[in-house]
Amino acid sequence: MPTQEKLQSGATVVQKAGQIPKTVAPVRGNIVAPATPNTVPKVPASWAALGAEAGYDPKKAEDLNFWIVGPSGEGKTTFLSSIPDQIILDFDGAARSVPGSRAIRIVIRNYEHYEEVTNKLIEEGKANKRCFHRVSTDTADEWIGMIINRLQFEKGVSDITEYGSQGHGWALIRDRCWTKLRALEEAGYVWAINGHMITKTETNPVTYKERTVVRDAIFPSMSAKIVRSSDFKLTIYSKPVIVKTPVQKRLGSGQTITQTKEEMVQKYFVNLINTAEREGKRRVHGMDTKFEIPAVNAWDLFKSKYDAAVAAAKKQYC
Repeated sequence: MPTQEKLQSGATVVQKAGQIPKTVAPVRGNIVAPATPNTVPKVPASWAALGAEAGYDPKKAEDLNFWIVGPSGEGKTTFLSSIPDQIILDFDGAARSVPGSRAIRIVIRNYEHYEEVTNKLIEEGKANKRCFHRVSTDTADEWIGMIINRLQFEKGVSDITEYGSQGHGWALIRDRCWTKLRALEEAGYVWAINGHMITKTETNPVTYKERTVVRDAIFPSMSAKIVRSSDFKLTIYSKPVIVKTPVQKRLGSGQTITQTKEEMVQKYFVNLINTAEREGKRRVHGMDTKFEIPAVNAWDLFKSKYDAAVAAAKKQYC
């Protein structure tokens, strides 16, 4: 029977009867610590002081940043206006027509007015005197259009998108928009941005076949920037749905029968994944990715679904 002897270096000497002893080197590499499933590790105090965290603890619904898209007139502004404690920077006047709005709105007249409004928000935020929790933009298309006009005036060109080389003009537009949005974030606000979607016919360069795609109306690099920085991308749309309602009818004989009345109604839906491009954002584990929303106060339903999914995930994984 082989005998083993552990040396001070950590190596093990294995000797079988009648054979020369063999030295086995100790195993080197990462030490794998035993872990119990669903156990939240303890964060060292020095790292906790720097902001290190552990465990499942997503943002509150009120603190989420949203990129809300959809076709024109499909309910984006209605959904946005149902979120309380916010001010909507209204670039196209659409927020005025929403009944039961919970948001304060301000119609942006021009670039100077935009600067005045956003600078006041930033000043109040830095002084911890915020009147609103969320600053929303409706819509991104008009917002970017205003920035384009301003940059063309400043640079003295007729088309800022052709300014410089290698997409420099597009970068100027994106940076001007993003600098302001980042300043609002640093001042303590969360945000939501509404944007349109459009259909476009593209030709496959290999097969030369045409296909129709649905994509964000704003230019791709700006859309990608917003997607990466938001917590949810919501696609909101409406479609006609047949609703069947039982109706009681009394016959001449005195007998009552039940008939079904069919009515075509417009219903609204939210999709947490852009089904056209599969450009989804982070979402809570177990939360529905598509569901019907009411025409009024849709935020309440979204929040209840989000909160319920968070609570269920915490119960399961924490």
